[in-house]
Amino acid sequence: MILSEALGEIKTIFLDTAPVIYFIEAHHQFGPLVRQVIELMNKNRIQAVTSVLTLSEVLPKPVETGNDALAEKFKTYLKNGPNLTLLPITEIIGESAGVLRGKYPHLKTVDAVQIATALDAEADAFLTNDIKLSGIKEIKIIVLKDYLVATGISHRT
Repeated sequence: MILSEALGEIKTIFLDTAPVIYFIEAHHQFGPLVRQVIELMNKNRIQAVTSVLTLSEVLPKPVETGNDALAEKFKTYLKNGPNLTLLPITEIIGESAGVLRGKYPHLKTVDAVQIATALDAEADAFLTNDIKLSGIKEIKIIVLKDYLVATGISHRT
């Protein structure tokens, strides 16, 4: 299956941290896949959401390396990107994340919070590159690595 087919019925998608990084940094492998989602967002075909946790996950590396321009690019995109909403983490999301961690003991807190935020936002799918999230049943998980073969891009990380 190609990514555009997987996105066919999706109206709202949650962007996990890795896809945001791939898009902003124009990752050679995964950037083109994320660009497909961004193009649908730009055409008002898909609404995207992510949480403030994504902001906290993308900033450490640019700050650590002194790359202020990249840090600003991340902040600007996440706060003002077209058809992208940056969502707060609420008490309800915290509770839902705890329930998810109970159901899926392998689930890290950060991933549980992201998925709980997606569920709270009633997103149709969760875009990630974390294969370990594939077993989550509460929301459609779209793992970018699964679509590399269809693009002809090699599966190197």
